[in-house]
Amino acid sequence: MESYTNHQGMLGIELIDAKTRGLAWRMFASVKLLHSDPDKIWKTAVNNVKDAFKSYPPSPKAVEAKKKQWAKDDSAKNPSQP
Repeated sequence: MESYTNHQGMLGIELIDAKTRGLAWRMFASVKLLHSDPDKIWKTAVNNVKDAFKSYPPSPKAVEAKKKQWAKDDSAKNPSQP
């Protein structure tokens, strides 16, 4: 008999607008950890954060697309009542 252990790591970063106290930007990175060396794990995390910040600040087009997606998600969660 063989058994395997699968490790998954998730990192989330949220930036809050100081004036409005609203969410300004959010990123999540979820990766399968293929090694147990802490230095390699941190290197993976740092690379994911660097990649995520390449899209910051988001373009106005990206902001509008995200707002539409959130509105769609909200309406799916809370269907209007008759």
